Amino acid sequence: MEIRHALTTDAPAVTTLLAELGYPDNDVEDVRGRLERWSRHPEGAAFVAESDGTVLGVVAVVAIPLLERPGSGGRIVALVVDESRRGSGIGRKLVAAAEAEARRLGCDTMEVTSSRHRTGAHAFYRARGYEDRCEHSARFIRRLGV
Repeated sequence: MEIRHALTTDAPAVTTLLAELGYPDNDVEDVRGRLERWSRHPEGAAFVAESDGTVLGVVAVVAIPLLERPGSGGRIVALVVDESRRGSGIGRKLVAAAEAEARRLGCDTMEVTSSRHRTGAHAFYRARGYEDRCEHSARFIRRLGV
């Protein structure tokens, strides 16, 4: 298995993976456009795990410049492994690739959000050394009509 930068040709597989993550309304061409945008992102990257020509997982990471202190913080914005291959180490390798990219981009922390119902994902992140910090801060979202 190899971890590599995502390509626009990975769009069909990534679309399927996004549906497994709970986002079934993605169109392959839209995902292709997003992968193209990620390939040009100066402070982020998308990676896939591939084995024998089959994409088994995807992760996207971005560096966010901080204002309150020097440096940047890394954020995993998406991570999903094919349901039939979970527990086989693919997620660990994708997170390691995301963390390495974040370090390369000057990040000294990494964060990820996960819906409360994804208890398996929470255990996965805890096993990687991530802490649930929700008791320290709240997350607020407002949709912008763009």
